[in-house]
Amino acid sequence: MNILIVEDNKRIGNILRQGLMEEGHQIVLSERGDEGKDLLLSMSFDLAVLDVMLPGLDGFSVLQHARAQKCDIPVLMLTAKDTMPDIVHGLNLGADDYLTKPFQIQVFIARVRAIGRRRPVLAPMRLTAGELALDTTNRSVTRGDHPISLTKKEYTLLELLMRRKNQLVTRNQVREVGWSYDSDVSDSSIDFYIHSLRSKVDRKGEESLIRTVRSLGYTLVADK
Repeated sequence: MNILIVEDNKRIGNILRQGLMEEGHQIVLSERGDEGKDLLLSMSFDLAVLDVMLPGLDGFSVLQHARAQKCDIPVLMLTAKDTMPDIVHGLNLGADDYLTKPFQIQVFIARVRAIGRRRPVLAPMRLTAGELALDTTNRSVTRGDHPISLTKKEYTLLELLMRRKNQLVTRNQVREVGWSYDSDVSDSSIDFYIHSLRSKVDRKGEESLIRTVRSLGYTLVADK
């Protein structure tokens, strides 16, 4: 599954990420509630793991906002707030499961597996930007009749840009999605991958679909 983890404790976040990656899942890790909310509403995830006590926006507010926006991605709350009213509040807001800290990683992974078994089969989703098309089901990209071969990271960045076409995508948002919030990733590394992506999706002699917004980030420009 493609899983979003929103957890501000780096040690716990890394433990969760490592455990789930060993199970074969793809992980995006965020350390802030407001950034996690944006990711939850703009990317295709099979599951979100939300801490409650987060900087920027608490996990309950993230969940409430997501459900208000008709986001039906399953959510597992993971938090030290273990009182009955807190658990009931999280479930009433739309959480699919609730695991309190401290916890054993084996129990956490078992909960993730259980949610995965009962998730519905999602209909194929096709994102378009002019003649550029991305199919999230089979992770394929075409422009017109021509298939485009992308690396895993290039595909992830293109999906982010296409989901927010004609909107600014900041460097931090690119870093969160492409590198699981690894703050050591330099701007030059991000530029390298964007350049590589441009070389594959653009046509010679035509203006690039992916525009750089100086000092801020990038925008994928499309008429439709």
